[in-house]
Formats: sequence, structure tokens, C-alpha cells
Amino acid sequence: MTPWAVLLFLLLGAAAGTAHYLAIAKDADLLVHGGSIMLSLGLRLGRMLLTLGVLLVAARQGWPDLLAAAAGFMAARQVVLHRLGAVS
Repeated sequence: MTPWAVLLFLLLGAAAGTAHYLAIAKDADLLVHGGSIMLSLGLRLGRMLLTLGVLLVAARQGWPDLLAAAAGFMAARQVVLHRLGAVS
């Protein structure tokens, strides 16, 4: 557990979180405006696997890395919501 590993997992969590929340937004758009069911299912499966993979790898490294990945993941939520105009 080095500070570099914690920083790496913070950034990895932020990247995974950004992809996760953008996929949720795209999935919601497909549901509202009518889109491909297969794309919607693919987005759901992909975001769940990505999130699970990142958090599982972080958890296996130790609690500081898991905490950093989760913090990056949750920070990405605020960034995505702000960029999409859902939060002022």
C-alpha cells in the first residue's frame, strides 16, 4: 500500500464511476425516447461488470485502496450530474 497505489485507485474509481453514470444516463435516454433493447441491456451489464471489477480489484489490495476507489466513484457522480445539468 503506497500513496501511489491509493492515487491510482482514486483515479481508476473516478474513471469507472464516470463510465458508470454516463451509461445510466444513456440507458435512461434509450428508455424514454425508445431505443435498442439490446443496447440498453448491454449498457446495464457492462456498467455492472466494470463497477464490480474495479471495486473487487481494489478490495483485494486493501481497505485504503478500496476507500480511494469508492471515493473516486462517488466524486464522479457529482461531476457527471453537474455536466449533464442535473445539479446546479
